[in-house]
Amino acid sequence: LADEKYRYLFSVDAVNQLVMEGRSFRDAYREVGETIERGEFTPPPGLEHTHEGSIGNLCNGEIREEFERVVKAFDFAKVERALEKLLRRES
Repeated sequence: LADEKYRYLFSVDAVNQLVMEGRSFRDAYREVGETIERGEFTPPPGLEHTHEGSIGNLCNGEIREEFERVVKAFDFAKVERALEKLLRRES
């Protein structure tokens, strides 16, 4: 993520940092946007990505478990039967 092409990926972190310092989201968003427009944006140093879904805490295991649980709830056999029936009608 040190590559220049990822530079603006951290603009969200910059906005969040300003909000955590007490600025309103609206003002922080504007300020960071203006620094980007001027070509002066510098990603904040020492970022900690610990919240769920962030780079440092993707929660892939939990996502997979939930995905598998939801998929098991579908009655794919019923769908297959319905498709088969529909396809036979068109023949």
